[in-house]
Amino acid sequence: MRKMLMVIALSLVSSGCEGQPRSDSVSTPSVVVDTTVAQLIDTVGNPDQVKRSARLPREQALAAANDYHPTTGKWFEEENGFNLITSYSSGDTEADSQVVAALGMIPDGRSVRFQLTSRDQTGKRVEQIAEYVADHKNTVDGRLDFSHKMPVHPDTNYLLSIEILSPEGLVEDTFISPLFVPPNELNARLNLKPPAADAGQTALSIYNAGPTDLYLGYGYGIYKKEAAGWKLVPNEMAVPAVATIIPPGGSFKEEVWITRKLQPGQYRLVKQIEGNQTPLSAKLAADFEVS
Repeated sequence: MRKMLMVIALSLVSSGCEGQPRSDSVSTPSVVVDTTVAQLIDTVGNPDQVKRSARLPREQALAAANDYHPTTGKWFEEENGFNLITSYSSGDTEADSQVVAALGMIPDGRSVRFQLTSRDQTGKRVEQIAEYVADHKNTVDGRLDFSHKMPVHPDTNYLLSIEILSPEGLVEDTFISPLFVPPNELNARLNLKPPAADAGQTALSIYNAGPTDLYLGYGYGIYKKEAAGWKLVPNEMAVPAVATIIPPGGSFKEEVWITRKLQPGQYRLVKQIEGNQTPLSAKLAADFEVS
């Protein structure tokens, strides 16, 4: 799943930013007309009113899970120098993606029960989606894995649970991980501060009106209006390969570099956004002029 990610490498993106030229041995990219740019606007959906998702705060989701036995710490805390759980899914999860959990070993004589359940807006159980009960006979090299596809029900809370059962079938310890499938809706607006005359830079901002968290990074494209259509201004600027998540009601700001090589005319800045842990994406555009 996509989370906040920061990597040391820098990626090269086509943009209207001023940057260092590449080696003379590398040819300049060809300039082509992008027919889709003419249709772009500065909004997607209706950004005039903030919408919130049904995502429950983690502590509220855990507190409402009284259909499970409480955590005892006998097996799932780092007692005696080890922890049984090697991996598990948590947080925002895309619909139809795989939810996973794994144990590195099963305590002697015990069995394990995995469950995936849907929850209502208060966190109470609605439906059992999947259950898997296993013991050491089901392990591979001592490891036990569980996986199941998330239902395609946007804006829904779930719980992934792991229980250690005694030889008599009694619950000895419980581990619970809240999950959430985000809404399938984008509402956002792009704002571009008009660049001052002879200014080398300006700024853009993306406002998220929800209900889905936005996933986006740095970089944009600048196009010049020609008789044949909107043509990408070729330029290569190294930008940080940093992605961020913007919640409903939040904004993202980015500096925009206006190269002095731009000829007078009408230009369009294009910025792509995505819905975090969804297949949704949109390109937003804002115009400016160089005189």
